[in-house]
Amino acid sequence: MMRKILVMFFFILTILTCNCHSETTSRQFSRVVSLGPYITENLLLLGIEKEIIGVTIHEKPEVKKGREIIGTLLDPNIEAIIKIKPDIVIASKEGNRKQTVENLINLGIKVKVLDEVVNYENLKNNFLTLAEIFGKKDIAKKIIDDVDFELIKYRQKRFARKKTIFWQIGTRPLFTAGSNTYFNEISLYAGGTNIFNNIKTKYITVNVEEVIKRNPDVIIVMGMGEDEYAMNFWNSFKNVKAVKKNQIFRVDDYDFCSPTPLSFLRSIKTISEFLKN
Repeated sequence: MMRKILVMFFFILTILTCNCHSETTSRQFSRVVSLGPYITENLLLLGIEKEIIGVTIHEKPEVKKGREIIGTLLDPNIEAIIKIKPDIVIASKEGNRKQTVENLINLGIKVKVLDEVVNYENLKNNFLTLAEIFGKKDIAKKIIDDVDFELIKYRQKRFARKKTIFWQIGTRPLFTAGSNTYFNEISLYAGGTNIFNNIKTKYITVNVEEVIKRNPDVIIVMGMGEDEYAMNFWNSFKNVKAVKKNQIFRVDDYDFCSPTPLSFLRSIKTISEFLKN
């Protein structure tokens, strides 16, 4: 009898402990500042929406609505962040300065810094890190499992590499992705080849002459606030294969430049369709 009572006691204690831990985690991080769209998109995918009280100026209009704007990626307004009293600030090595993070920590603000995103594995690990922080591991695991399953279908395309792609991430100056980027990985999954995959850095400025010389089959354009100019940039270069065959495509900046596991998969599907033409 005594043994049954003890077992029941520890069972109830375990439930109470779990519930308390869950509630504490929720209360602890109910006021979140995101220092970049990449971070915000991943938080939103995890269902963390009401908790986000501050974001940078680079967000979508609907994301900025009702939230404090705390400056830019490279130059966030520390005073504005302090004023809204966040429980945690999420930063990233990808776009935030180390000095910004140090300043916040020195002021007693809790900061979590996500790793750089070079490939899907980095993206996945950051997503799981956020899930761990906010108690969303089950949601994250389901999303990752679904994406991993879908990616299996595209792995065989990594060895096809028939068509060449120029990633026009910026236009003034002309800015693109080297091999050490998830853009390069998207190219491979989609069955293409990044024309600057021989450049062993992340992002580089290039001149028009070099792009013409490499003569891409497809040009993927991100507007970065200059949609019309970016799309019309190649009109006078009629000898480039992508121009000649009308294979210049505009894509969503947020999907491609602020990747989540789901948008990474969507990007592969989108590029894969472009390469079929």
